This record gives sequence, structure tokens and C-alpha cells, in this order.
Amino acid sequence: MISLTETRRFFQENDWRTILERMNRRDTHPLIQFMKYVICGFGAFFFSQIIWLALSLWVWKAIDNSIPQDVRALHSAYNNTIAFFFGNLFAYYTNSKWVFTPGRHGKVAEFLLFTTISSISFFVGLLAGPYLIHVYGISTLLAQLFNQVSSVMVNFICRKFFVFKN
Repeated sequence: MISLTETRRFFQENDWRTILERMNRRDTHPLIQFMKYVICGFGAFFFSQIIWLALSLWVWKAIDNSIPQDVRALHSAYNNTIAFFFGNLFAYYTNSKWVFTPGRHGKVAEFLLFTTISSISFFVGLLAGPYLIHVYGISTLLAQLFNQVSSVMVNFICRKFFVFKN
């Protein structure tokens, strides 16, 4: 609670210039670091979802409810796999440049660890999304939301403590 109070006070007592300077520092408060992570995450999410949506509309159709559930689920999985690649590149670049301090590992090892953690949470979500569509018949878009939200917390903790320097 003290951290939330301190963070709120910091935002109330400072002008935008000071806030932006603090946001752009790597040695910032963990709550501000998480806020930066969320901003980068929204960027990666938006980027990957545009790719997923384009593929779902024009390549492997996955949004049309007239398509059987099994086909929608499979197509959504294909589209997510392709979108994941691009979203992961975006997330790595923005996280290494703005959120976390690189250097715990070499660049190649850092990227491979980052991608491994992303892949694990992605594949859990990838299995859960089609399962929810197939078994419960929920909409593809709701399954997609569950997929994305489930990844955020796991990725932040693992990236903060295992991939990048604290």
C-alpha cells in the first residue's frame, strides 16, 4: 500500500516533464516499471492482434461464426502462432530499450530466454483459447482476450527476475 501511495503522490506532485524523465529512467520504482511494461505490452498486443485479425479475416478465417467451431479454433491457433512471432519481436525490442536493463545474459541468450518465456505462456494460452471455443462455444474474440490476459503477469515476473537485470 505504501508503494501505491508513494506512486500516486509522485504523479500528483510533479509536472509532466519530471514524470516523463522518471518514466524514461531504468532505475525507477517497480510500480512505474510495471506501468512501462504494460505500455509496451499494449503496443505488442495491438501489433500482434492486428496481424491476428488480418489473418483471421483474410487468410485462415476464424471470426465468422458460420464456420464450424473446430475450424475456427484451428484457424485461430494458426493465426495466433504467426502473430506471436511479430508481437514477441516488438515486445523484446521495447522491453530491452525502455523497461528492463539488459545485460544479465548476452544478447542472444537474453533474446532466447525472453522468447522461451513468451512461448511457454503463449502456448498455454494457445491451448486454452481453442479449448474454450470448442468445449464451451465462447466467441473467438473472448477466447483471444483470455489468451492475452493470462500471459501478462507470467511474462512480467519471469522477464524481470530471469531475463533482464533487476
